[in-house]
Amino acid sequence: MMEFSISKLFGMELEFFLLNHEGKIANKAAAILRDSKRQLKEIELKKECGQSMLEVASFPHMSSREIFGNFFRDFESLVYELENNELGIYYYGSYPGKNTTRITEDRRYFAKERILGKKEFENARKCIGFHYHYSLPRKSFNLITKYFYIDLKEIQQQKILNLYNLYVALDPAITTFMQSSPYYESRLEGKDGRVIAYRGDSEFGYENSLYSRYPEFGMLNSYKPTFKAVSESTLELSRKWSSLLKIHNLTRQDFAKKEFSLLDSSWKPVKITSHATIESRGSDMNTLNNVVAMTSVLNSLSKFVQNNKVRVVPGEAGSHEPFKLEDNELYVPDMATLKLLEKESAFYGFESEKVYRYCKSLLSLVKKITTIEMRAPIKNFMEMLYRKETKSDEIINFVKKRQGYTNFSEIEEKTAREFAVKTSESIFKDIIITKKMADKSMIYF
Repeated sequence: MMEFSISKLFGMELEFFLLNHEGKIANKAAAILRDSKRQLKEIELKKECGQSMLEVASFPHMSSREIFGNFFRDFESLVYELENNELGIYYYGSYPGKNTTRITEDRRYFAKERILGKKEFENARKCIGFHYHYSLPRKSFNLITKYFYIDLKEIQQQKILNLYNLYVALDPAITTFMQSSPYYESRLEGKDGRVIAYRGDSEFGYENSLYSRYPEFGMLNSYKPTFKAVSESTLELSRKWSSLLKIHNLTRQDFAKKEFSLLDSSWKPVKITSHATIESRGSDMNTLNNVVAMTSVLNSLSKFVQNNKVRVVPGEAGSHEPFKLEDNELYVPDMATLKLLEKESAFYGFESEKVYRYCKSLLSLVKKITTIEMRAPIKNFMEMLYRKETKSDEIINFVKKRQGYTNFSEIEEKTAREFAVKTSESIFKDIIITKKMADKSMIYF
């Protein structure tokens, strides 16, 4: 009998842009942080690299009821405070028009800008994402050194390795379900402009993307054959980043957030963090109900793989039948196939039959390992598959209706502001719907 426990901690980070009531970017995050931070007890409000950006982080918990109950109590207070300041929030992966966000004045951001390049680092403050954290196995991580214990048992090593490879394999599917950034700096870039402009991979052909000078810090992780390889790749990135800091006459202290960590030198889609978690950070930000749905998907899969000691097996078998579960082995695509899926997801979304089948296979697995009650949050994703439309497709359709079906490759500023206002005003409805959905289902996952 397969086990399905809820003993692991998880958490989430949601990023937002601030808008004025005309739908324009508002560089007023510092004032909101100053006035609101102490009022919020259940979520943490953090500054970001852009002056119009806010990050909202939940405190880790093993209970979805606690996570979402606490989140919504404080998030409603935050939205109310924004309304009192004549501000709204934009929650899709990129602002569709010209983004006028200014850099936050902080030595950490200036250090990163110096290394990555001024033009390239502008992308960091023009896109927002959803990040999911899941706790590493017990007694595997030293919170003092902020790194793995050196004497990990084999079973702990295998659990970390399989979670890592699972999250790598999930990336093209979860980024498809969450894609919401077709327009980037007014141009239609594809279905996921954030991925295209962020990761630095040459396959996207985006000039001056965020990590284009050093793509090893932003591009999709490769699978690892052993836990040792996971650890060594992490240390190698840390050494490279330290070298770059030195070349630019910077120190670790110039860059560190609070305390130094070897793990604070990667911004790849999958990351081992100094908080003793594995983080999935590749997805666009999206509606709150899609955030809850994706959290449910990642929770279900993470717990299932951990608790049942499932071995994640990349290779040809997984390329032909992705997410096939057999004899406690989960088959996922080889790296070449995964990279193709990543590219086609970013440019075409569900228009790619390969991507569509991949996402369908993932939801089939989720339905296989969960009860009917636990499937309620993923209804949105099942409807996306049925319609073959993501939020990116909905945004493109909005622009077509406003500007004409032959004039949608660039979004006009008037259209961008109208869509931004429409999105911001929908947050109250989104909160109500998502709370109801979560109330009915979160006890189960």
